[in-house]
Amino acid sequence: MLCWVSCGEDCSSVGLQLLKVLISVESLATEEDIRERVEVCLRRVCEVDGVGEACEVYRRHMPALLAWLSVTQHSWTGYSLQRTQLEVLALRSGPVIGEFLPLLLPLLQSCLQPSRDPEMRLHLFTMLAKMLLHAPLTLDSQGCFGEHVEVFVCECVLPNLVWHAGCTAAAIRTSALSCTLALLRGGAITSQQLLSFEDRLIPQLLSALEEDSKMSRLLACQSITTLLKLIGQELQPDSLNKIYPEVLKRVDDSSEEVRLASLKALGVWLSSLGRSYDPQSYQPHLEFLFQQLLLYLDDSDTKVQETTFEVLKAGSAVNPALLRKEVEAVRDKQRYPINCDRLLQHIQSGS
Repeated sequence: MLCWVSCGEDCSSVGLQLLKVLISVESLATEEDIRERVEVCLRRVCEVDGVGEACEVYRRHMPALLAWLSVTQHSWTGYSLQRTQLEVLALRSGPVIGEFLPLLLPLLQSCLQPSRDPEMRLHLFTMLAKMLLHAPLTLDSQGCFGEHVEVFVCECVLPNLVWHAGCTAAAIRTSALSCTLALLRGGAITSQQLLSFEDRLIPQLLSALEEDSKMSRLLACQSITTLLKLIGQELQPDSLNKIYPEVLKRVDDSSEEVRLASLKALGVWLSSLGRSYDPQSYQPHLEFLFQQLLLYLDDSDTKVQETTFEVLKAGSAVNPALLRKEVEAVRDKQRYPINCDRLLQHIQSGS
């Protein structure tokens, strides 16, 4: 290959073919030495093509490369070379891939349908999670991913979050949740865009809180937390009141990590209550939540105690009089009344 790309101007007419070969070689590579040689060859292709950076080579040939891969995509499986070639192309091209979303997304939409090969979908969601976590440098490099985000979530992600029996189906739901969290954290979606389909996304996230997989439950908690940070104050009270009871159940999770993540989500929930959430009208909800949280303030796990304390501090800003009443009612029944005293002091200092 090095000899081939050293042929100078005679190679300029076969730049696309050379790039296909390099992508294929890297797709099959199992040793770092091979990948390093591909890098050397790619730099030589840049010289032959008269461009300074690899991204320019990808930009020049991206339409042809995606068309080349799309021809066979209906027969792809998790073991298909073409699926690996797509991953190499998408990850290697960096910000260039964001310039070709109208060509890339229909390909992904087809490959991520629930009827397609499970192993392939697992690999593609893993790839997408990596890209979405750094969206401004990949899929959203042109600031255009938002134009496609509703279709991407509702047509690609949500169908893969629907529960189906089996270990493979569970693994796909976990990978789809990872992709969802990366999307919410990666900066590729605005609050207004998220509001356009939150009524379809939130029920799937709440359902995922009941998954057998600890990782899925954790990802669901983290996704709900991030979603609330983005649009919590814009959600209607009825929507908010459907969220906290499901998250509250996870404070009794068998995993400490999930317990702490669910408590953090509840803290963000309390901090997200906007003007439309009248503390007096919805006092029964707050009363129930405060009562349950005070049980965890007396938990045997000190991390749970401290995290719950921070959550209740957020609650004191919502309805301090109600929280004071609930704390005083249980203070003498708790094993660790000092936490109640600290909380009462905090409420007093804020009044």
